[in-house]
Amino acid sequence: MTEPLRVRDLSPFQARDARTAGYDEAAWLERLQRHLSASDHVIRLGETEAEDEDHVISRDATGRWWAGRYIGELAFEGHRLEIVPRLGLDVIGRWLEGAMNLVAIPDTAEQRGSESFIALLMAAVWCRQVDIAARHGPPAFRYESEHEGYFVRGRLDVRSTARLRGHGSPHVASVMRRRELANDVSRTLVAAERALNHAVGHDRWRTPRVKEVLPQLYAAVGARPALPGMRQLQRIRYTPITMPFKQAAELSWRIARQQGFAAQAEPGRAQGLLLDVAELWELFLLACVREAAHGLRVEHGTSSSERTFLLTSRVDERRGLGRLKPDIVVYDDARVVAVIDAKYKHLRDAWPERPAGVDRADLYQLTSYLARLDPDGGAVGMLLYPRDPEQSVLAVAERHGPWRTRSRGTVRFERIAVTAVAAVARLGEILADPSSPLAPAGPSHAPRE
Repeated sequence: MTEPLRVRDLSPFQARDARTAGYDEAAWLERLQRHLSASDHVIRLGETEAEDEDHVISRDATGRWWAGRYIGELAFEGHRLEIVPRLGLDVIGRWLEGAMNLVAIPDTAEQRGSESFIALLMAAVWCRQVDIAARHGPPAFRYESEHEGYFVRGRLDVRSTARLRGHGSPHVASVMRRRELANDVSRTLVAAERALNHAVGHDRWRTPRVKEVLPQLYAAVGARPALPGMRQLQRIRYTPITMPFKQAAELSWRIARQQGFAAQAEPGRAQGLLLDVAELWELFLLACVREAAHGLRVEHGTSSSERTFLLTSRVDERRGLGRLKPDIVVYDDARVVAVIDAKYKHLRDAWPERPAGVDRADLYQLTSYLARLDPDGGAVGMLLYPRDPEQSVLAVAERHGPWRTRSRGTVRFERIAVTAVAAVARLGEILADPSSPLAPAGPSHAPRE
């Protein structure tokens, strides 16, 4: 396999010439784009609902290539594309630690290279899925086993007993249901853990719950179980208790197949694993808001089962149109204090698409949230973007903020520090006084133009 093409997320890049890459990289990128669907490769971090799918790579009107909001590795036709975080691998590691309460990502990951760090990312995501699934114990499924003898084990099988007696046998038939750990889910989890150990180089990435569950699975299926096929996993019947293992098993199967960090793609098919950094930024901000909002109730809107709509039918009030799903909503009892949307994108003036730095769709979305959730205008609405150290100029939306709505509500557009301590401090200031202007430049604030 040739030297991979390494690009940064949400950034432009150019295809290398044939002498450098060793092949026609521009044509290869076009074929990859046609075959690529983000949903086939993206690993979700938890129980949040997925945003609308974005392009992994795309071309603008000028023919320039852009990477989307995902990081990871893809293999296609014998070549590889690596997408690394524009804010740095150490930032992604801190977000994973803060947002998901995971085992710390080693500080030396930057020196170890992107390949091992992507393996660490996938190990962290895998631990998260297994932790969620194993809340009520390991993946033990109930199986029925038949028994014939002088005693009943379980429940009596009347039809089989009658058949035995018809043949002159003194035995009775019975059926016993028992929980069994030796199953295809356990085999898949063990296979994935072995693949991750091999890719990372050690097993110190495992969380306490994973350390507790894995020995039980090893004892049940052995150290080198055969990986079942995806069809076998899809035929498993899950109960409400074991249902979380479905997602964990499917992720484990993909990891055990070496997708993502050691993939050799099949002809005509892209393989690999991607992480949605927009989802991670949202979870990181959620953790920071919960720490900053002392005495207030913080709800994660995209994972909440509560349904709020922009419009309600006059004929049938149970029917709504335009479901509202803000990322984060802060309440003081029943009163809405803040409505926050996390945006993992650039807050930067760009003519003619974003003359004030804010996408029109994001602006309309936020004002719709405020109009529906806080018609009296007492809450603050926020679009929060990650701080990019390479951007030193405030966007128009930042420079002239905060803004007011018709109902005298407050709206803010800010780039927030990517470290938890600074982000919590700034969010605490905003929640305490949402109408205050941007503070002077400092550790947690962007410099003025």
